[in-house]
Amino acid sequence: MLITTSLMFLSLYLLNFSLTEKLIAKSQTLGSQAYYLSEAGTNEMVWLIKNNSEYQTKFETESSWATTTSRVNPFGANTGSYTVTLTNTSPAHGEILSLGTINLPSGQNSQRAVKILVYKPMGQSGIASSSGYADGNIDISNSLVNFINGDAHSNNIFTINNSSVVNIDGNLNTVGNYIEAGSASVTLSGDFYAANMPNGPAAEIPMPAVDFNSADPNSYKNRATVIYSESNFDDLMNTNQVLTLTDPITYVTGDVELKGDQTLIMDKALLIVERDFTIGFKKHGHSRTGPSNLIIQSASGTPAGVLAGRHVDFKQYTETVNVYGIVYAADLMNLTSIDSYTIQFDVCGGLVARKLTISSCWQAINITHDNEMLINTLSSASSSPTIIIEHWEEEY
Repeated sequence: MLITTSLMFLSLYLLNFSLTEKLIAKSQTLGSQAYYLSEAGTNEMVWLIKNNSEYQTKFETESSWATTTSRVNPFGANTGSYTVTLTNTSPAHGEILSLGTINLPSGQNSQRAVKILVYKPMGQSGIASSSGYADGNIDISNSLVNFINGDAHSNNIFTINNSSVVNIDGNLNTVGNYIEAGSASVTLSGDFYAANMPNGPAAEIPMPAVDFNSADPNSYKNRATVIYSESNFDDLMNTNQVLTLTDPITYVTGDVELKGDQTLIMDKALLIVERDFTIGFKKHGHSRTGPSNLIIQSASGTPAGVLAGRHVDFKQYTETVNVYGIVYAADLMNLTSIDSYTIQFDVCGGLVARKLTISSCWQAINITHDNEMLINTLSSASSSPTIIIEHWEEEY
């Protein structure tokens, strides 16, 4: 009887364990389905603001526009539903929240919520008198930065902290708050303009639009003198340790990474990178070892620089940056740990990004304003990419 009872309890335990595992597996499956429904909702809304003229106009021009759309059984019978809402926080800046739902026979449901932030650069030709500009935050930490012959401008929050030393030959402009923390030292020839300063906030400057690859004949891809795939351009650098570009516009359909003692020289030329441009992340590459270099030369009236559709990253193994032109990132620009290998970091023209972060750079970062170069390079554009900034998910 004892053995039979023990076997019965063991059987009940195994049965309960199996049922629990089955419920967990089913829950995971339903959760994944609800998540992909939510993703479908965000993708539909992004498509609408890119391709539907009514949605596009309201997203780009209205500061508090909101819209909601939903679908039931979008992938066939009993495939659930999603409801997606876009709420503008300012023109061309919005929050998309999508809720995917799978209904269960018990009357309960499985849900996932996905939220993304989206924005689109809308400005035209330049960034006023700014040598360094961000549509979002500017964060400077443990770095020596000189903004020469111009202002430093953020459309959100400007933070300087830890032991940073920042010199600005103009105003420190921010639409949000200015935050100074730690033992940071800031010297201005102008004044502070911020929401938490007596002068009040600076006026917002829309981020310049850049048309990378639209169907418009004036997009950079359609105007490019030469177009490379990511792998073809990497092969070109592999066979040319010192690579000089002389075509007015070189377009790369992917990422560009300078590594392994690579030197890229641009002679009165523009390099348009569809995704990310990175220099100095890797010391080794192409069977070579050493820090890499970026040199851009220009002439009066000639556009020059590097324009990236997503990120621009200057990393530890960067030796020389000598740029007479514009460095533009439609999303993030990061200057990180530029110190031990760097002998020069000079940009004469301007740095332009959605968010600009400079950290652990004790080799001086010199950013000189050149209005003619800004206007020549960031010419008026009728279209620019819609950027997904952040992604967030919740289940319940």
